[in-house]
Amino acid sequence: MTYLLDAAPGAGPQVHALVIGVGAYRHLRGGTDPVRYDTMVTRQLTSPPVSALAFADWIVDGLRHPVAEPGSVDVLLSPGEAQGPDGRVREVEVPSADAVQRAVDRWWSRCDSHPDNVALFYFSGHGLDNGSPLLLLEDFARSRNRILDAAVDLHGLVQGMRSCRAGHQYFFLDACRERTARLDRLRDTHTLPLLDIQDGPERRSDLTVVPAALSGGSAYADRHQVSDYTRALLDALTGRAASLLAGRWRVTSLALYEAVYALTRTAPPTQVPGMNVHGDSVLHVLQGPPQVPLGVRCDPDAAAPLADVSLSALAAAGGKPVLELHDTVWRTVAPAGVYTVGVEFPSGHYAAPFPAGVHAFHPPDLEYTVAVERAR
Repeated sequence: MTYLLDAAPGAGPQVHALVIGVGAYRHLRGGTDPVRYDTMVTRQLTSPPVSALAFADWIVDGLRHPVAEPGSVDVLLSPGEAQGPDGRVREVEVPSADAVQRAVDRWWSRCDSHPDNVALFYFSGHGLDNGSPLLLLEDFARSRNRILDAAVDLHGLVQGMRSCRAGHQYFFLDACRERTARLDRLRDTHTLPLLDIQDGPERRSDLTVVPAALSGGSAYADRHQVSDYTRALLDALTGRAASLLAGRWRVTSLALYEAVYALTRTAPPTQVPGMNVHGDSVLHVLQGPPQVPLGVRCDPDAAAPLADVSLSALAAAGGKPVLELHDTVWRTVAPAGVYTVGVEFPSGHYAAPFPAGVHAFHPPDLEYTVAVERAR
């Protein structure tokens, strides 16, 4: 086992995370023990271990739950190494089927210790779909006649966690959901049995499941970089999903999905994340206003290159961000908040109202348009 965080069990609620990133597949082409039969997916991957470690590091260093204290972050990566903030490379347990079974048992037990615990599950790697997302582990395709016995059925895992006392459960899946001819020919699929699915009342009050793609869809990443989905997820958690509630900037389950959806839809190539959200609890509380990209447009667009645009924060400690013109939008990165917008035209070709306006730049409304008139 490899814990990036392993706090002592507490009397109160804690956050317990299981993070898996599979890039090196033993039995796929280029692996240490490749097979010759149809494995449905073939490529080795470079983004999943990078993405998984980025998410795990954020949990350790950035997550601030309103109630639950830091508990544990268990990480499995393939290749089995991780570089820490100090640059030192550490060996990490590889997410084979057997290792993941043991990790899920540890995670379930820790999560079950308190009814207000927060359970976080993250997976990045190859995925398939047969009506449920299938998450392919490091030794996937180890058996020709039981092709999915090293694959996790997401629905089965989510249903198995019904019996766990952790009241708040989150599942983030950074994987494609491809359908293949061989998968469609399977009359029955025997995936890795992780948890018994038990009858009884629903014990959790909040459930959030956000796959990176819809059934049949793809998830994208550049080589050796954090994936598009995980980058959107981290951007959402650190501010793009934040809203100001009772004087505190918070990220809720529903706002998190909406921000991830918007960010992945606007970054080419487009992918469409799925959603299953029951409840809208607060996952993360920011220490202050998030740093977010702000934009000011002119209507018409042709006026933007001729304008001098300024923002002045209404809060006393705000200051004046410096904007730069990008195409037809004046942009900057600054704390979310309420700003006075100033627009002037030294050339005199256009005229703007003075002041141009006051706008609350709060996610997701981070752009403001000023209607200007051509000078007569």
